[in-house]
Amino acid sequence: MIKKERMVKKEKKSFLMVLLDFSPIIGAVLGLLIGSLFVMLWGVSPVTFFKELFKGAFGSTLAIGSTLNRATPLLIIGAGTAIAFRAGANNIGQEGQLFVGGIAAGAVALLMPSLPKGLSVPMILVVAMLFGMVFSGIAVLFRVLKGVNELLTTLLLNYVGTLLLSALVNGPMASSEIVSYPQTDTFGSQFLLKYWPNFGYLHSGIFIALAIILLTGYYLWLTPGGMRLRMTGLSPLAARTSGNNPTKIFVWSMLISGGLCAVAGAVEVIGCNDCLRQEFGSNLGFDGLAVALLGNTNPFGVLPAGVFFGALRTGMQAMQRSTGIPSVILDLIKGSIMVFIMGGAALKLYIESNAKKKVAKAGEKAHTEAVEASAGTGSPELQEASQGGEEK
Repeated sequence: MIKKERMVKKEKKSFLMVLLDFSPIIGAVLGLLIGSLFVMLWGVSPVTFFKELFKGAFGSTLAIGSTLNRATPLLIIGAGTAIAFRAGANNIGQEGQLFVGGIAAGAVALLMPSLPKGLSVPMILVVAMLFGMVFSGIAVLFRVLKGVNELLTTLLLNYVGTLLLSALVNGPMASSEIVSYPQTDTFGSQFLLKYWPNFGYLHSGIFIALAIILLTGYYLWLTPGGMRLRMTGLSPLAARTSGNNPTKIFVWSMLISGGLCAVAGAVEVIGCNDCLRQEFGSNLGFDGLAVALLGNTNPFGVLPAGVFFGALRTGMQAMQRSTGIPSVILDLIKGSIMVFIMGGAALKLYIESNAKKKVAKAGEKAHTEAVEASAGTGSPELQEASQGGEEK
């Protein structure tokens, strides 16, 4: 009984580790507190800051609709990013994949203008998924064939996606009319998502985002494939030992992640615009990455995290109009949240690695003592007793 109680005590987490488990939530709270302190430079009290932020994000049906619209692409990107991270794949090319998805939406709408209404939106989503998979597949090829870390290639591909979009809307896909900003011709109405003007122009893309959240969450946590994917992310060696192929799982997780991020770009284009514009979703990809981290790379955790970031965007925009606070405060808050989340994750990893080293050393010491005891070198009393027995 005493030994069992000691084992239970050893398994209990320290208070610091419990706090680190909630580091995403703590990081969000601290980020907001830092933002509330900085607005005092513009003569706005922290109380007014939180009040106006909440009012701008949820104070009316128009505000709620706008918040959900801004959260929609972040939810899809967050779910796609969670798939990659859970498999141990470092996909940070969300921005470029988002733009590629927007290009896919524009290509379908402009090249197939007579497509019937029932097929137009599904066709855009399927083509966007394929475009995103091909685009993220570039990083996969570099990793599988040449061993180049996908962290580097996906980061560089963000610039490729941005420049590709700029080249197309200023060149082959440019509007035939004189416009003040680089864009394509307007799409047919059958390519646009349904929206509700009385509810902040909320569009039906929110239902696509929720469906993706449910599907990815179900796959990750309630299917054998999801278990194998998560096991590969935790230990590729254990996955290989159990008969799985870590390389194959890595490839598919990267392709699915890139495809979903591209779907987010397509939904943003046909939900909030009637054409493809240059840099239509700037920083949405990086915000989606932050949403995935804030949601602890769990699709179900991505849901509140995405709504939180959508509320931040809408609330800060409304606050800028009402109080004159610059929108750069939003970047300060997001950056602070990211720093706290990453810092908490790094500290947790450091503590866990040290604990594993201590356990390994204790195991080696116990093994050495057991070997010495079995050889009879560790107990002089036993040697004397055995010698006395032999003399008798």
